[in-house]
Amino acid sequence: MPAARPTQVLVLTPDTVGPEMAGPGIRSYELARVLAAESAVTLASPYPVGRELPGGVTTTFADRGELRTLVARADVVVAMASLLHEHRWIGHATGVNGQRPAVVADAYDPVLFEVLARSAAGGFDTTVEGPEALARMTSPLELADLVLCASTRQRHLLIGMMAGLGRVNPLTYASDPTFERFVAVVPFGLPTQAPDAYGRRPLRGPEGPFDDGDFVLLWGGGLYEWLDPLTLIDAIGQIDDPTVKAYLLAGRHPTPAVGDSTMAARARRRAEELGLTGGPNPRVVFGDHWVPYDERAAWLLDADVSVSLHRPGLEATFAFRTRLLDALWTRLPVICADGDSLAELVHRQGLGVVVTPSDASAVAEAIVTLREPRCYAAARLALGSIAPFYAWDRVAEPLVEFCRHPALAPDRTRSTSAVEAGAKSQARRAGRVLSRWSRAAARRGRAAYDEYRTRQREQK
Repeated sequence: MPAARPTQVLVLTPDTVGPEMAGPGIRSYELARVLAAESAVTLASPYPVGRELPGGVTTTFADRGELRTLVARADVVVAMASLLHEHRWIGHATGVNGQRPAVVADAYDPVLFEVLARSAAGGFDTTVEGPEALARMTSPLELADLVLCASTRQRHLLIGMMAGLGRVNPLTYASDPTFERFVAVVPFGLPTQAPDAYGRRPLRGPEGPFDDGDFVLLWGGGLYEWLDPLTLIDAIGQIDDPTVKAYLLAGRHPTPAVGDSTMAARARRRAEELGLTGGPNPRVVFGDHWVPYDERAAWLLDADVSVSLHRPGLEATFAFRTRLLDALWTRLPVICADGDSLAELVHRQGLGVVVTPSDASAVAEAIVTLREPRCYAAARLALGSIAPFYAWDRVAEPLVEFCRHPALAPDRTRSTSAVEAGAKSQARRAGRVLSRWSRAAARRGRAAYDEYRTRQREQK
Protein backbone atom coordinates (compact mmCIF):
# COMPACT_ATOMS: atom_id res chain seq x y z
CA MET A 1 0.00 0.00 0.00
CA PRO A 2 1.56 3.36 -0.99
CA ALA A 3 2.49 5.79 1.76
CA ALA A 4 0.01 8.57 2.39
CA ARG A 5 0.79 11.83 0.61
CA PRO A 6 1.96 14.54 3.03
CA THR A 7 -0.45 17.40 3.52
CA GLN A 8 0.46 20.39 1.33
CA VAL A 9 0.41 23.39 3.70
CA LEU A 10 0.81 27.00 2.57
CA VAL A 11 1.68 29.42 5.40
CA LEU A 12 1.11 33.06 4.43
CA THR A 13 2.40 36.07 6.33
CA PRO A 14 2.06 39.78 5.51
CA ASP A 15 5.27 40.49 7.42
CA THR A 16 9.00 40.34 6.80
CA VAL A 17 10.67 36.97 7.47
CA GLY A 18 14.42 37.29 7.79
CA PRO A 19 17.18 38.16 10.26
CA GLU A 20 14.98 40.89 11.78
CA MET A 21 11.36 39.99 12.48
CA ALA A 22 8.39 41.33 14.41
CA GLY A 23 5.70 39.23 16.07
CA PRO A 24 3.63 38.19 13.01
CA GLY A 25 6.71 37.19 11.02
CA ILE A 26 8.14 35.24 13.96
CA ARG A 27 4.85 33.44 14.54
CA SER A 28 4.37 32.48 10.89
CA TYR A 29 7.94 31.23 10.62
CA GLU A 30 7.85 29.16 13.81
CA LEU A 31 4.46 27.59 13.04
CA ALA A 32 5.70 26.72 9.55
CA ARG A 33 8.82 25.17 11.07
CA VAL A 34 6.77 22.94 13.38
CA LEU A 35 4.36 21.91 10.60
CA ALA A 36 7.27 21.01 8.31
CA ALA A 37 8.08 18.02 10.52
CA GLU A 38 5.01 16.22 9.11
CA SER A 39 3.67 18.24 6.16
CA ALA A 40 5.03 19.64 2.92
CA VAL A 41 5.20 23.30 3.93
CA THR A 42 5.67 26.44 1.86
CA LEU A 43 6.13 29.73 3.74
CA ALA A 44 5.30 32.77 1.60
CA SER A 45 5.54 36.53 2.16
CA PRO A 46 5.08 39.59 -0.07
CA TYR A 47 8.65 40.53 0.93
CA PRO A 48 11.83 38.59 0.09
CA VAL A 49 12.27 35.81 2.66
CA GLY A 50 15.71 36.04 4.27
CA ARG A 51 15.95 32.82 6.26
CA GLU A 52 15.76 29.11 5.51
CA LEU A 53 12.87 26.96 6.70
CA PRO A 54 14.15 23.56 7.92
CA GLY A 55 12.20 20.83 6.15
CA GLY A 56 10.20 23.30 4.06
CA VAL A 57 10.53 25.89 1.32
CA THR A 58 10.12 29.66 1.28
CA THR A 59 8.98 31.96 -1.49
CA THR A 60 7.75 35.45 -2.29
CA PHE A 61 4.50 36.41 -4.00
CA ALA A 62 4.53 39.74 -5.80
CA ASP A 63 0.90 39.84 -6.92
CA ARG A 64 -2.42 38.04 -6.79
CA GLY A 65 -1.53 35.83 -9.75
CA GLU A 66 1.51 34.39 -7.99
CA LEU A 67 -0.51 33.93 -4.80
CA ARG A 68 -3.23 32.06 -6.73
CA THR A 69 -0.59 29.67 -8.06
CA LEU A 70 0.59 28.92 -4.52
CA VAL A 71 -2.96 28.40 -3.20
CA ALA A 72 -3.72 26.01 -6.09
CA ARG A 73 -1.04 23.64 -4.73
CA ALA A 74 -2.35 23.62 -1.14
CA ASP A 75 -4.49 21.29 0.93
CA VAL A 76 -4.38 23.82 3.80
CA VAL A 77 -3.80 27.58 3.79
CA VAL A 78 -2.65 29.05 7.13
CA ALA A 79 -2.74 32.85 6.96
CA MET A 80 -2.70 35.87 9.21
CA ALA A 81 -6.22 37.30 9.47
CA SER A 82 -5.23 40.62 7.92
CA LEU A 83 -3.90 38.87 4.81
CA LEU A 84 -7.08 36.80 4.45
CA HIS A 85 -9.08 40.01 4.63
CA GLU A 86 -7.09 41.40 1.70
CA HIS A 87 -7.49 38.14 -0.27
CA ARG A 88 -10.98 36.90 0.57
CA TRP A 89 -11.02 34.83 -2.62
CA ILE A 90 -8.76 32.31 -0.83
CA GLY A 91 -11.83 31.06 1.02
CA HIS A 92 -13.39 29.97 -2.28
CA ALA A 93 -10.27 29.03 -4.25
CA THR A 94 -9.43 25.66 -5.77
CA GLY A 95 -6.48 23.76 -4.33
CA VAL A 96 -4.95 20.31 -4.78
CA ASN A 97 -6.96 17.87 -6.95
CA GLY A 98 -9.56 20.51 -7.63
CA GLN A 99 -10.67 20.57 -3.99
CA ARG A 100 -11.20 23.69 -1.93
CA PRO A 101 -8.27 24.05 0.53
CA ALA A 102 -9.02 24.20 4.23
CA VAL A 103 -8.43 27.73 5.55
CA VAL A 104 -6.83 28.50 8.91
CA ALA A 105 -7.16 32.14 10.03
CA ASP A 106 -4.52 33.20 12.56
CA ALA A 107 -6.43 35.87 14.50
CA TYR A 108 -4.02 36.28 17.41
CA ASP A 109 -3.70 40.06 16.81
CA PRO A 110 -6.89 41.97 17.85
CA VAL A 111 -6.11 44.88 15.55
CA LEU A 112 -9.31 46.87 16.21
CA PHE A 113 -8.32 47.53 19.81
CA GLU A 114 -4.82 48.60 18.80
CA VAL A 115 -6.31 51.13 16.38
CA LEU A 116 -8.68 52.48 19.04
CA ALA A 117 -5.88 52.73 21.61
CA ARG A 118 -3.69 54.54 19.10
CA SER A 119 -6.53 56.93 18.37
CA ALA A 120 -7.02 57.68 22.07
CA ALA A 121 -3.31 58.35 22.49
CA GLY A 122 -2.90 60.51 19.39
CA GLY A 123 -6.34 62.04 18.94
CA PHE A 124 -6.67 61.24 15.22
CA ASP A 125 -9.94 60.47 13.48
CA THR A 126 -10.82 56.75 13.29
CA THR A 127 -14.06 57.27 11.35
CA VAL A 128 -12.61 55.33 8.43
CA GLU A 129 -9.73 53.39 10.00
CA GLY A 130 -11.89 51.98 12.82
CA PRO A 131 -14.41 50.21 10.56
CA GLU A 132 -11.58 48.92 8.36
CA ALA A 133 -9.84 47.46 11.43
CA LEU A 134 -13.09 45.79 12.45
CA ALA A 135 -13.45 44.29 8.99
CA ARG A 136 -9.88 42.96 9.17
CA MET A 137 -10.91 41.05 12.30
CA THR A 138 -14.35 39.87 11.18
CA SER A 139 -14.18 39.04 7.47
CA PRO A 140 -11.57 36.26 7.90
CA LEU A 141 -13.88 34.55 10.39
CA GLU A 142 -16.44 34.07 7.61
CA LEU A 143 -13.88 32.16 5.52
CA ALA A 144 -12.11 29.99 8.09
CA ASP A 145 -12.35 26.29 8.83
CA LEU A 146 -10.14 26.80 11.87
CA VAL A 147 -9.38 30.02 13.75
CA LEU A 148 -6.24 30.39 15.87
CA CYS A 149 -5.94 32.73 18.85
CA ALA A 150 -3.39 33.27 21.61
CA SER A 151 -5.44 33.09 24.81
CA THR A 152 -8.73 31.95 26.30
CA ARG A 153 -9.86 35.58 26.42
CA GLN A 154 -9.30 35.92 22.70
CA ARG A 155 -11.11 32.64 22.09
CA HIS A 156 -14.24 33.91 23.84
CA LEU A 157 -14.08 37.15 21.86
CA LEU A 158 -13.75 35.32 18.55
CA ILE A 159 -16.56 32.87 19.27
CA GLY A 160 -18.79 35.86 20.02
CA MET A 161 -17.80 37.46 16.73
CA MET A 162 -18.42 34.22 14.85
CA ALA A 163 -21.86 33.92 16.43
CA GLY A 164 -22.70 37.39 15.16
CA LEU A 165 -21.52 36.39 11.68
CA GLY A 166 -23.65 33.26 11.60
CA ARG A 167 -20.77 30.80 11.97
CA VAL A 168 -22.16 29.43 15.24
CA ASN A 169 -25.07 27.58 13.66
CA PRO A 170 -26.78 24.17 13.77
CA LEU A 171 -24.18 22.61 11.47
CA THR A 172 -21.07 23.76 13.34
CA TYR A 173 -22.64 23.25 16.75
CA ALA A 174 -23.71 19.67 15.92
CA SER A 175 -20.20 18.95 14.66
CA ASP A 176 -18.57 20.20 17.89
CA PRO A 177 -20.64 21.81 20.69
CA THR A 178 -17.43 22.95 22.44
CA PHE A 179 -16.22 24.75 19.29
CA GLU A 180 -12.69 23.55 20.05
CA ARG A 181 -12.63 22.13 16.54
CA PHE A 182 -13.16 25.62 15.10
CA VAL A 183 -11.40 28.06 17.48
CA ALA A 184 -8.12 26.82 19.00
CA VAL A 185 -5.79 28.48 21.49
CA VAL A 186 -2.27 28.50 20.02
CA PRO A 187 -0.27 31.05 22.02
CA PHE A 188 3.11 32.42 21.06
CA GLY A 189 5.83 29.88 21.76
CA LEU A 190 9.45 29.48 22.75
CA PRO A 191 12.45 27.62 21.31
CA THR A 192 13.17 24.21 22.78
CA GLN A 193 16.91 24.89 22.91
CA ALA A 194 18.41 26.83 25.84
CA PRO A 195 19.21 30.51 25.18
CA ASP A 196 22.83 31.25 24.30
CA ALA A 197 24.49 34.68 24.12
CA TYR A 198 27.51 33.24 22.26
CA GLY A 199 29.81 35.32 24.42
CA ARG A 200 28.16 38.65 23.63
CA ARG A 201 27.28 41.27 26.25
CA PRO A 202 25.44 44.04 24.38
CA LEU A 203 24.22 45.91 27.47
CA ARG A 204 27.23 45.89 29.82
CA GLY A 205 30.95 46.26 29.72
CA PRO A 206 32.96 47.33 26.66
CA GLU A 207 30.17 46.44 24.25
CA GLY A 208 27.28 48.13 26.02
CA PRO A 209 26.23 51.38 27.68
CA PHE A 210 26.03 50.03 31.26
CA ASP A 211 28.39 48.71 33.93
CA ASP A 212 28.44 45.27 35.51
CA GLY A 213 27.08 46.63 38.81
CA ASP A 214 24.03 48.29 37.21
CA PHE A 215 20.52 46.88 37.61
CA VAL A 216 19.26 46.88 34.01
CA LEU A 217 15.60 46.91 32.98
CA LEU A 218 14.95 45.82 29.38
CA TRP A 219 11.97 47.01 27.32
CA GLY A 220 12.13 44.18 24.81
CA GLY A 221 9.20 44.92 22.50
CA GLY A 222 8.25 47.78 20.24
CA LEU A 223 7.38 51.29 21.39
CA TYR A 224 3.81 51.25 20.09
CA GLU A 225 1.13 53.82 20.90
CA TRP A 226 -0.94 51.32 22.88
CA LEU A 227 1.98 50.60 25.23
CA ASP A 228 3.29 52.79 28.06
CA PRO A 229 7.08 53.22 28.19
CA LEU A 230 6.53 56.70 29.66
CA THR A 231 5.59 55.22 33.03
CA LEU A 232 8.81 53.19 33.11
CA ILE A 233 10.85 56.31 32.38
CA ASP A 234 9.01 58.23 35.12
CA ALA A 235 9.72 55.39 37.55
CA ILE A 236 13.45 55.52 36.78
CA GLY A 237 13.32 59.24 37.52
CA GLN A 238 11.74 58.56 40.93
CA ILE A 239 14.50 56.17 42.06
CA ASP A 240 17.51 57.85 43.62
CA ASP A 241 19.81 54.89 43.00
CA PRO A 242 21.92 55.85 39.93
CA THR A 243 22.67 52.20 39.17
CA VAL A 244 19.03 51.47 38.22
CA LYS A 245 18.89 51.87 34.46
CA ALA A 246 16.68 51.03 31.49
CA TYR A 247 17.31 50.04 27.88
CA LEU A 248 14.41 50.51 25.46
CA LEU A 249 14.50 48.91 22.04
CA ALA A 250 13.35 51.66 19.68
CA GLY A 251 14.48 50.54 16.24
CA ARG A 252 12.32 50.93 13.17
CA HIS A 253 9.92 48.06 12.43
CA PRO A 254 11.49 45.57 9.99
CA THR A 255 8.39 45.48 7.78
CA PRO A 256 8.47 48.52 5.46
CA ALA A 257 4.68 48.94 5.47
CA VAL A 258 4.72 49.72 9.20
CA GLY A 259 5.42 53.40 9.76
CA ASP A 260 7.34 55.16 12.50
CA SER A 261 5.88 55.20 16.01
CA THR A 262 4.95 58.50 17.65
CA MET A 263 5.35 56.81 21.04
CA ALA A 264 9.07 56.29 20.40
CA ALA A 265 9.52 60.03 19.92
CA ARG A 266 7.44 60.79 23.03
CA ALA A 267 9.51 58.38 25.12
CA ARG A 268 12.76 60.00 24.00
CA ARG A 269 11.43 63.45 24.87
CA ARG A 270 10.28 62.32 28.33
CA ALA A 271 13.66 60.81 29.15
CA GLU A 272 15.45 63.97 28.00
CA GLU A 273 13.12 66.21 30.02
CA LEU A 274 13.91 64.19 33.15
CA GLY A 275 17.64 64.39 32.50
CA LEU A 276 17.99 60.61 32.21
CA THR A 277 19.80 60.49 28.86
CA GLY A 278 23.15 61.68 27.61
CA GLY A 279 26.42 62.18 29.44
CA PRO A 280 28.95 59.53 30.44
CA ASN A 281 26.49 57.64 32.70
CA PRO A 282 22.97 57.69 31.14
CA ARG A 283 20.18 55.99 33.04
CA VAL A 284 17.85 55.54 30.04
CA VAL A 285 19.22 54.40 26.69
CA PHE A 286 17.33 53.81 23.45
CA GLY A 287 18.45 51.18 20.95
CA ASP A 288 18.21 52.55 17.42
CA HIS A 289 18.15 49.22 15.58
CA TRP A 290 15.83 46.22 15.59
CA VAL A 291 17.59 43.33 17.31
CA PRO A 292 17.96 40.33 14.94
CA TYR A 293 15.82 37.37 15.96
CA ASP A 294 18.75 35.00 16.39
CA GLU A 295 20.64 37.51 18.57
CA ARG A 296 17.88 38.44 21.00
CA ALA A 297 19.04 35.96 23.67
CA ALA A 298 22.21 37.98 24.26
CA TRP A 299 20.20 41.08 25.14
CA LEU A 300 17.85 39.20 27.43
CA LEU A 301 20.63 37.33 29.22
CA ASP A 302 22.52 40.59 29.80
CA ALA A 303 19.52 42.29 31.47
CA ASP A 304 18.12 41.87 34.98
CA VAL A 305 14.39 42.47 34.45
CA SER A 306 11.98 42.47 31.50
CA VAL A 307 9.37 45.27 31.51
CA SER A 308 6.03 45.46 29.66
CA LEU A 309 3.59 48.25 30.51
CA HIS A 310 0.35 49.48 29.00
CA ARG A 311 -2.55 51.75 29.80
CA PRO A 312 -5.89 50.22 30.85
CA GLY A 313 -8.33 49.41 28.07
CA LEU A 314 -9.75 46.72 25.79
CA GLU A 315 -6.45 46.46 23.92
CA ALA A 316 -4.84 45.16 27.11
CA THR A 317 -7.78 42.87 27.90
CA PHE A 318 -7.35 40.91 24.67
CA ALA A 319 -3.61 41.38 24.06
CA PHE A 320 -0.96 38.70 24.28
CA ARG A 321 2.43 40.34 24.93
CA THR A 322 4.52 38.11 22.73
CA ARG A 323 7.93 39.43 23.77
CA LEU A 324 7.26 38.54 27.42
CA LEU A 325 7.57 34.93 26.30
CA ASP A 326 11.27 35.56 25.72
CA ALA A 327 11.53 36.49 29.40
CA LEU A 328 10.23 33.02 30.26
CA TRP A 329 12.79 31.48 27.90
CA THR A 330 15.73 33.31 29.51
CA ARG A 331 14.37 33.18 33.09
CA LEU A 332 14.24 36.97 33.23
CA PRO A 333 11.96 38.26 36.03
CA VAL A 334 9.08 40.41 34.82
CA ILE A 335 7.51 43.74 35.74
CA CYS A 336 4.25 44.13 33.84
CA ALA A 337 1.01 46.09 33.98
CA ASP A 338 -2.15 44.34 35.13
CA GLY A 339 -4.96 43.65 32.69
CA ASP A 340 -3.74 41.16 30.08
CA SER A 341 -3.61 37.38 30.13
CA LEU A 342 0.15 37.15 30.65
CA ALA A 343 -0.09 39.44 33.67
CA GLU A 344 -2.38 36.82 35.20
CA LEU A 345 0.31 34.19 34.58
CA VAL A 346 3.04 36.38 36.11
CA HIS A 347 0.95 36.98 39.22
CA ARG A 348 -0.29 33.40 39.59
CA GLN A 349 3.11 31.75 39.13
CA GLY A 350 5.26 34.38 40.88
CA LEU A 351 7.27 35.26 37.75
CA GLY A 352 7.81 38.85 38.83
CA VAL A 353 5.67 41.81 39.90
CA VAL A 354 2.36 42.97 38.43
CA VAL A 355 1.61 46.68 38.82
CA THR A 356 -1.38 48.97 38.35
CA PRO A 357 -1.31 50.51 34.85
CA SER A 358 0.10 54.05 34.56
CA ASP A 359 1.42 54.05 38.14
CA ALA A 360 5.08 55.12 38.08
CA SER A 361 5.40 54.83 41.86
CA ALA A 362 4.21 51.22 41.70
CA VAL A 363 6.79 50.46 39.02
CA ALA A 364 9.53 52.07 41.12
CA GLU A 365 8.48 49.97 44.11
CA ALA A 366 8.45 46.82 41.95
CA ILE A 367 12.03 47.53 40.83
CA VAL A 368 13.15 47.85 44.46
CA THR A 369 11.29 44.62 45.34
CA LEU A 370 12.88 42.58 42.55
CA ARG A 371 16.34 43.84 43.43
CA GLU A 372 16.04 42.05 46.76
CA PRO A 373 18.02 38.80 46.22
CA ARG A 374 15.46 36.39 47.66
CA CYS A 375 12.59 37.82 45.60
CA TYR A 376 14.72 37.77 42.48
CA ALA A 377 15.84 34.16 43.00
CA ALA A 378 12.26 33.01 43.64
CA ALA A 379 11.07 34.59 40.39
CA ARG A 380 13.87 32.96 38.39
CA LEU A 381 13.07 29.56 39.89
CA ALA A 382 9.39 29.92 38.95
CA LEU A 383 10.29 31.01 35.42
CA GLY A 384 12.35 27.89 34.86
CA SER A 385 9.36 25.66 35.60
CA ILE A 386 6.97 27.49 33.25
CA ALA A 387 8.99 27.84 30.04
CA PRO A 388 8.69 24.19 28.82
CA PHE A 389 4.91 24.53 28.58
CA TYR A 390 5.31 27.23 25.92
CA ALA A 391 7.65 25.39 23.54
CA TRP A 392 6.55 25.97 19.92
CA ASP A 393 6.21 22.24 19.30
CA ARG A 394 3.82 22.01 22.23
CA VAL A 395 1.64 25.08 21.72
CA ALA A 396 1.19 24.34 18.00
CA GLU A 397 -0.36 20.90 18.60
CA PRO A 398 -3.94 21.94 17.67
CA LEU A 399 -2.72 23.25 14.31
CA VAL A 400 -0.54 20.19 13.69
CA GLU A 401 -3.49 17.90 14.37
CA PHE A 402 -5.74 19.89 12.02
CA CYS A 403 -3.17 19.62 9.23
CA ARG A 404 -2.96 15.85 9.74
CA HIS A 405 -6.65 15.58 8.91
CA PRO A 406 -7.72 18.83 7.22
CA ALA A 407 -11.41 19.31 6.59
CA LEU A 408 -13.75 22.11 5.67
CA ALA A 409 -16.11 23.34 8.37
CA PRO A 410 -19.56 21.78 7.86
CA ASP A 411 -21.09 25.15 6.95
CA ARG A 412 -18.39 25.68 4.28
CA THR A 413 -18.83 22.46 2.30
CA ARG A 414 -20.48 22.41 -1.11
CA SER A 415 -23.72 21.17 0.45
CA THR A 416 -26.80 23.35 -0.10
CA SER A 417 -28.97 22.06 2.71
CA ALA A 418 -31.65 24.32 4.11
CA VAL A 419 -29.80 24.53 7.42
CA GLU A 420 -26.61 25.66 5.73
CA ALA A 421 -28.48 28.13 3.55
CA GLY A 422 -30.03 29.65 6.66
CA ALA A 423 -26.64 29.98 8.35
CA LYS A 424 -25.15 31.61 5.26
CA SER A 425 -28.08 34.00 5.07
CA GLN A 426 -27.50 34.98 8.70
CA ALA A 427 -23.83 35.59 7.96
CA ARG A 428 -24.67 37.71 4.92
CA ARG A 429 -27.10 39.82 6.96
CA ALA A 430 -24.43 40.40 9.62
CA GLY A 431 -21.92 41.29 6.94
CA ARG A 432 -24.32 43.79 5.38
CA VAL A 433 -24.84 45.44 8.76
CA LEU A 434 -21.07 45.85 9.16
CA SER A 435 -20.75 47.10 5.60
CA ARG A 436 -23.53 49.67 6.04
CA TRP A 437 -21.91 50.88 9.26
CA SER A 438 -18.57 51.27 7.52
CA ARG A 439 -20.05 53.21 4.60
CA ALA A 440 -22.12 55.43 6.86
CA ALA A 441 -19.13 56.14 9.09
CA ALA A 442 -17.05 57.08 6.07
CA ARG A 443 -19.77 59.45 4.80
CA ARG A 444 -20.06 61.17 8.14
CA GLY A 445 -16.32 61.77 8.11
CA ARG A 446 -15.04 64.79 9.93
CA ALA A 447 -18.53 66.04 10.82
CA ALA A 448 -19.11 62.98 13.01
CA TYR A 449 -15.75 63.37 14.68
CA ASP A 450 -16.35 67.08 15.35
CA GLU A 451 -19.75 66.30 16.84
CA TYR A 452 -18.17 63.68 19.11
CA ARG A 453 -15.51 66.15 20.29
CA THR A 454 -18.19 68.79 20.95
CA ARG A 455 -20.13 66.36 23.16
CA GLN A 456 -16.93 65.58 25.05
CA ARG A 457 -16.30 69.26 25.75
CA GLU A 458 -19.90 69.78 26.88
CA GLN A 459 -19.67 66.86 29.29
CA LYS A 460 -16.55 68.37 30.86
